[in-house]
Amino acid sequence: MKDVNLSKRMEAVVSMISPQSFDIADLKGDCEAVAALKDSHIPITIADVGCDHAYVSIALINRNLADHVIAMDVRTGPLDIARGNVAEAGLSDKIDLRLGDGLERLVPGEVDVIIIAGMGGLLIKGILERGEDILRCETKRPVLILQPQSDLKEIRMFLHSHAYHIVCERMLLEEGKYYTVIKAVPVKASLQEREFTEEYCEEEWEYGKYNLVNKSDVLRGYLQNEEKVLKRIKAKVENALDTSGDESSASTIQRLYTVKQELAINQKAQRYYEGG
Repeated sequence: MKDVNLSKRMEAVVSMISPQSFDIADLKGDCEAVAALKDSHIPITIADVGCDHAYVSIALINRNLADHVIAMDVRTGPLDIARGNVAEAGLSDKIDLRLGDGLERLVPGEVDVIIIAGMGGLLIKGILERGEDILRCETKRPVLILQPQSDLKEIRMFLHSHAYHIVCERMLLEEGKYYTVIKAVPVKASLQEREFTEEYCEEEWEYGKYNLVNKSDVLRGYLQNEEKVLKRIKAKVENALDTSGDESSASTIQRLYTVKQELAINQKAQRYYEGG
């Protein structure tokens, strides 16, 4: 079957799918079991939420990353186009198309992985909140592959509060815009009972602990660019305050305080890159 051409951003999303890794993570220390698993086929069902024209869903099947995909969208137009694309690819028996909002058309335990990409962070958070019965399923809690367009801090905090561990983040630059893809796996029930206590500091919530600890070159470039922008804003606001004097508005003063905070967090993040 002919593969589809995906954008750099969506290729990053698909690259987060590694069927064997979901089970190998449970076999640490058991070398024989890991070796056997690498030679076996592990059936994976993936939900593609907000599937648009189903290009990602088709790629997942064509590349043998999934045995079955449930492609969902809240809009009938894109879903009709997706249905045509799936039929043309000869994958109607492997990709199930469903019209619905978020995770509402899923049954708890039905999927191994959920992909939600290309949406605002608060929208993704709302979808996950409304689908908490899926995330908390006792028999199978899905791995989450998320690509929020904004509010990444809110996503990271939501995952942490719902006993999900971020095992990977990938930041990329495409056509002048920065994107981050997050892979999160559910914390084991035994750990949940003892409370999930992984700690984050403010710069790790804001920019992603994984990328900071691993010194992502793309994130470093983003931080440097952001620092320049924040310094320009700070100088502009300070000039406005000097000009207005005692007539300075409370909103302008608050803006300066906020920018100084953002700049301080940015500079803390850049210290991860010191010494190499």
